[in-house]
Amino acid sequence: MPLYRACPRNFGTPRDDTVSHAPDRSAQSQSAAPEQRAEFKVTSIARAGASAAATVASRALGFGTAGLVLGGMAFFVERSSGLLAHPWEPWRYAVYALLPAYMAAGAFGLGAAGMWRGIGRATMNLVEEHSLTRHIVNRVFEHAEHLAASTATPELLRKPLPIQAMRELLARAIARYAASDDAETGLRGFSRAILRRLKLAVVRQIESRLIELIGEQARDQGAVELTLSRLRELAEKELDSRVMDALEGARNQQALLWGALFAGAVALPPLVLILLR
Repeated sequence: MPLYRACPRNFGTPRDDTVSHAPDRSAQSQSAAPEQRAEFKVTSIARAGASAAATVASRALGFGTAGLVLGGMAFFVERSSGLLAHPWEPWRYAVYALLPAYMAAGAFGLGAAGMWRGIGRATMNLVEEHSLTRHIVNRVFEHAEHLAASTATPELLRKPLPIQAMRELLARAIARYAASDDAETGLRGFSRAILRRLKLAVVRQIESRLIELIGEQARDQGAVELTLSRLRELAEKELDSRVMDALEGARNQQALLWGALFAGAVALPPLVLILLR
């Protein structure tokens, strides 16, 4: 009987002719990293939008309650000082019909002022802590690149466009983004409506600031053409601070406007009664 001995296999060392078909995990993880970061950013903005709704509601409720009390106080101050006096005898009792109007004016006026301050604070928080401006700028330029050509290519980004054509392209891209539901995943009802309102506020500021940047390039640099890549570089560098300044100014302006309307509402009855005396 022939005897033979099988060659032992060395399981510890791979054969030279072995071809590995395993995917390159490091390359896959590197390519997936930007997408994961973008998804995380969208989720972060959506969560911040949910808390923004609570901020807006609490500011409106708090200021509205304070306005209700101040409206009642304004009525009694004006009545006790004689500003609401009238020689008509039944007016001594009829004057109290103005009390609900004063309180309603205070609740509505200061409540609206609180709502706008809440919207401004929540929007500035999204810009500061969640980079909402950069996120929207990236999305807008992605839309612009796809509108300018069927696919975005490095050559397209470096291709100069006339200033007017650049304005029109950005206007179309911004309109497309404004109609989208970007970063609203998982939100419903009031929270979704508030986040969309905040996004539109930032979008309007971005559009105005981009037009300013284009105008500055045309005026200061004498440019008649501009590339998307150059405008995007300028936007990423300068828009955050400009948008923050504009949002803060708009927040204060709205609060002052509604506060002034409340003051005008409580000052109107004494003026009318003075004319009727």
